[in-house]
Amino acid sequence: MRRIIIRNFGIILGLGLAMGCGSTHQAAWDEGTTSGVTSDPAETSDRDRLVEEGNAAWAGRDDEAQVLIAIERWEGALSIDADDPELWVSVARARYFLADCHIRFDETREEEFRATYQASTQDAERALVQMSPDFASRMRDGSRIEEAIEVLDESAVPALYWRSSALGKWASAEGFATLLSYKDEIRAVMSFCLEQDEDYYYAGPHRYFGVFFARAPAFAGGDLEQSREHFDTTLRMHTNYFASHVLFAQDYATKAQDRELFTRELQWVLDADAESIPEIAPENRCEQRKARSLITEADERF
Repeated sequence: MRRIIIRNFGIILGLGLAMGCGSTHQAAWDEGTTSGVTSDPAETSDRDRLVEEGNAAWAGRDDEAQVLIAIERWEGALSIDADDPELWVSVARARYFLADCHIRFDETREEEFRATYQASTQDAERALVQMSPDFASRMRDGSRIEEAIEVLDESAVPALYWRSSALGKWASAEGFATLLSYKDEIRAVMSFCLEQDEDYYYAGPHRYFGVFFARAPAFAGGDLEQSREHFDTTLRMHTNYFASHVLFAQDYATKAQDRELFTRELQWVLDADAESIPEIAPENRCEQRKARSLITEADERF
């Protein structure tokens, strides 16, 4: 199991700085844009069929094979007509889920784990390219994403959220030097998401900042009080989204050295009904699996 022991963060940071700049993400901005809706009735019919088959497979995503089918079908639809930002976001989210809720539990698949998060990041980037030619042009011309997002609005939050989430996981897996090189970019984009739609994906932007302020050392922006405020907000808004409880325990409670809170939050997840929000029951079951593993680490963390 991949573990992040927060009390060693400062040591890891020092090692990361000493080791250099880390890996570089290969962005999708330069691939070009495929746009326009197909006018061929047969192709339109094939595309619609593939989308529906992907949707049906996604409903069974507790099974890794079904996630792979969903991705394959949706990519098939996009090969017919790539001008669908929402479908690109669906593929990005599916790849994120594949890495986070299936591959992560098998340590022999480390390379695949990293590659899947990077592919998820690129899928979200393709959504942004399709969504805004102006944004795509700025990125191809070398703008920083923190500056280019000024041409976007609330409709871009899903793509930006999944890109940042996947990029952060990829960078973490690559090593702390890589994570350090992307942290300011990710923080700026998530700040945009927070301002535009704080409630997106069960208060996801608040959840991100709860984690960020807990993991970062004080000299890099860490602040346990702010972390607690963001976690309290996301839990108040969507208490039945289990990942918020797991991260509250894993990151905030560990950093604060609050073993009682750590145990209480994880036990809450284990005792709760994963079907309390039916549309994300697979995600909640995944978080219960994480909680079962984390709760066995209490002696190591405290």
